[in-house]
Formats: sequence, structure tokens, C-alpha cells
Amino acid sequence: MSPSQAASLPRDREAVFTTTGVEEFVRVLRGIFTSEPRLAESMLEALRSAKAFSVDVKKRQILTSLIRMYQSANSQYLNFYGPPGTITSVPYYRVLHMQEEASLTQQPLDVHGKTVFVGFSERLRPEQRDGFYTVFSQTNGIDISGVEIAATAFANLLEDTPVWPLSWRGQLATLFLWGLLLGVLCRLLPLISAAVSALGLGVLYLMAAQYQFTTTGSWYPLLVPLLVQVPLAFFGAVLWKYFDTHKERQNIRRAFGYYLPEKMVEQLSSNVAAVTTSSQLVYGICLYTDAEQYTTLAETMHPEDLGSLMNRYYAAVFEPVRQHGGIVSDVVGDAMLALWAMAQPDAALRKRACLAALDIASAARRFMQSTTDWKIPTRIGVHSGAMLLGNVGALNHYEYRAVGDIVNTASRIEGLNKYLDTRILISEEVLSQLSGFLTRELGTFLFVGKSQPLVIHELLCRLGEATERQRSLCALFAEALGAYRQQAWEEAIEKFDDILSRDSDKADGPALFYIKLCEQYREHPPAEAWNSVVRLVKK
Repeated sequence: MSPSQAASLPRDREAVFTTTGVEEFVRVLRGIFTSEPRLAESMLEALRSAKAFSVDVKKRQILTSLIRMYQSANSQYLNFYGPPGTITSVPYYRVLHMQEEASLTQQPLDVHGKTVFVGFSERLRPEQRDGFYTVFSQTNGIDISGVEIAATAFANLLEDTPVWPLSWRGQLATLFLWGLLLGVLCRLLPLISAAVSALGLGVLYLMAAQYQFTTTGSWYPLLVPLLVQVPLAFFGAVLWKYFDTHKERQNIRRAFGYYLPEKMVEQLSSNVAAVTTSSQLVYGICLYTDAEQYTTLAETMHPEDLGSLMNRYYAAVFEPVRQHGGIVSDVVGDAMLALWAMAQPDAALRKRACLAALDIASAARRFMQSTTDWKIPTRIGVHSGAMLLGNVGALNHYEYRAVGDIVNTASRIEGLNKYLDTRILISEEVLSQLSGFLTRELGTFLFVGKSQPLVIHELLCRLGEATERQRSLCALFAEALGAYRQQAWEEAIEKFDDILSRDSDKADGPALFYIKLCEQYREHPPAEAWNSVVRLVKK
């Protein structure tokens, strides 16, 4: 005890055990412990030392309980030992007849060394005049009497077993660590496993809290950890995984969008199994492009520089395809295949493809102007017809592409540009029922390996952009082509020469082509079955 506080204590036991002495003594002790917070700790430390106090275990326990009582708050939580009657209750009449009862049973009522509380404790009365509602009242409807509650409080103090709620710091730490454990568990495990694990952990937490409550009187929080944090952690993990899955799906769709059309990406995202069965017969337009001088570039440029150049080139030529509703189906080296597809033939679809071809040619010219060191002139071929569109492949490799004669034919039409020194060639099937473009027919051609000839036209520009000079050259070329078909070689040569003389920018490729062809026929006239079809001997 603190020497400075000794003077405030009673001098002897008689001064304590008076009418008001006990109450005053308790208040003085409470004031001493309150004014000196470290006093209780030092006294408990002294009790724990066997050399400091040679007292037996029971007395040490009582002293420890008393010190803790004064060290604790002014009020504590009762630790009920059980339902009403758990603390031994002796009827009053038995106490009055203890001697008589002892002579009959040889088992006298022993109250020596015990604390006895006297009060009303009749549990079986339908009306309880001295009853207090507790948690046990819910089980049998009987309240605990006031005297038993007083005995319970005294026993709690004597045995140092009151209910000890965690401090606010302890509760925060418990809730944080418990929530962290649940969150990590539900986040890492699959949903079903997370649900089972969360429920299992909840049961373990409840068992651990009950064990601590039973053995040490520690009161761990239950409502928030079990009814709030467990479902919150699980459904939070469900939402987290949903957003992660949604984000991952969007990333996958965005990645697939670089290789597949949007419609196909939508189909695959909802049904991956459709990858092997999603082909369909459609009406389509194929636009095929090829860049000149690519072989020379590939030989002279470093692969990284070549890749960078081609990426910028494709960025320029892909944009018109996208703007006019097409999809880029295939890219190989310097070649691009773009597609427009519908269930039935559609003139508007062919018009969009022609507009895209003109814009691609303009974009390629602007790209060459921006690239001073390297030139990549672009040739374009367009053809339309039926095709099979979908996934083509086997085993574990599939590609989304068009299959059909029009794909190969579009490539052949593009290759014809090399012989005619033109930029955009389209088949008559594409031009059918279209207006708004300036074109000129270049003749009928039979490609290598083909059995059916095609009428080919050169796509020059939008009709509103055509100059008078372009219109007159187209008209003169039609006359020259008519002379060629009538086998009027001299007239045809003369008209084609007239076209060359009027073309001040550069020599007209188709006119040069037909001049050479007419000269050959003039020297070696064709057979009588000749039908003006130009038979190509190279692809």
C-alpha cells in the first residue's frame, strides 16, 4: 500500500465494521486506487512474487480479486453461472430446523466459511415479486431473483470472473484482423469454396468466443463479425470477382477485336463452342490491297524499322475500311483483305466498298507524302459474290476468314493493276446498279486458272470530283476499246495514241497496254473465233 495514503484508512477493524464504516472504507479504497493508477499493478506484481507474500493460494486469489475490483471500472458486467437456481439455494425453513434435520439425516447443512445471502428466491411462483429478466428467461420463462443476482455479483468479485468486454482497441483489432482474414480468404478461393470456408470460419470463431467467455469471461464481439462481416466479405468478394471477370472479359473482347469483327467477338464471348460451327454463306464484297516495292523494303530495312513502317501504313489504310463499315479480315506482309458481308446482295454495300477503295488510295498517297525515304504505292482490287464467312481451321487453330472464289478473284483483279499500271480495279459485278462514281471499262479479262472471263472497270473518283478532262478521256477510251473489239487495229491504235497525247501527267497504262496488244494482233491476226477477251498468262 502507498504510505502516503495510509493515514486515510481506518485504524482498526472495529472502525470498519460499523453502520457506515464499510461503505466509507470502500469509498476510501476506491479513491486511493483512482488517484494512484499504478498502485494496483504494483500490488498484483507483489502478489505474484512468492517471496513477497507467503500466503496460501485461496487468500492470494481473494486478494487478487479485491485489487482487480478496485482497479476496474465502477461497474462491471455480471457473469451468470446459469439459469435460476444454479447457485445453491436453501429454503428458509431448513435453516430453522438445521439441528433437527442433522440428527435425522446425519448430513448437517454446512455454511462454515461461506457467504450467505438472504432473500426471496421462490422460483415456482407464477408471479415473481423479486425477479429480473436475463438471457435465461427466454428458455423457461423464469427470471433470476434479486438475491441470486447479488450472490452472482459477489461470486464474480470473489473469483475475479466477471464478464470482461474487450477494450475498444481490442475490438477494433479483432474486427480488423477478422475482416482481413475473411476478405483474403473469400477473394482467393472460388465462390463455393469461399462460402463454405466463410461459414466454417464463422463456426470456429463462435466456438472460440464461447470458449473464451466460459474460461476467462472475455466477451468477444459476435454480432458484427458473424452477421455483418461474414456476409459482407463473401458478397464483397462476389462483387469483386464479378467486376474482375467483367474487366477481364472486356480486355479479352478488346484484344479479340484487333483480330476478329465485333459480331464474331460477341458470338464467341457468349458461346466459345461456336468457334467451330459459326461459318455462314453470305453475299460479300472483297477488297484486296497490295503494296508495291515491299520486297525491296524487306531486303533493305531492318525488321524493326520495317515493322514500324508497315504499322503506320496499315493505320492509314485500315481507317477507311472501318469508316465505311468493313472489317479487315486478313493481313499478310504487305497485303490486306477487307470484307463487307450481308445475307442478300445490296448495292449500298458495294457502294461503301467503292468509297473505301477511293479513300484507301487517298490515304496511301498521303502516307507516301509523309514518308520521304520510302514509297509504298498501293494497288486495289474489288470483287463481289457469294462466300463462306466464318472460322476456318482444325484441331486447335482457327482463323476468321472468307472462303470462296471471290477472295481469289479479288486478289487476281488487284494483280491486274501491275499490267495496266492502274490503282483501283473493280469487277462489273461490283459496279452493277451503282451510280455516283466515274469509271471506265478496261475490257474483258480471263485470269490464269479461271474458266469465266470478267469485265473489269477502273474506279477513278467520285462523280462529283471528276474533271472535264477525265470525262473526255473516259469517253475516248470507250471509243478506242470499241475499235479494238471490232478488230479495227489501226483505228484502235490511233485512238489510244490520242489518249496518250492528251495525258500530260503520265502515260495512260491501259492505253499503252492495248496499243501493244493491237500491234501484236496487227502483225498476227487472231483466229475467226476471237471474242476480244484478254487472256492473261501470269497471275
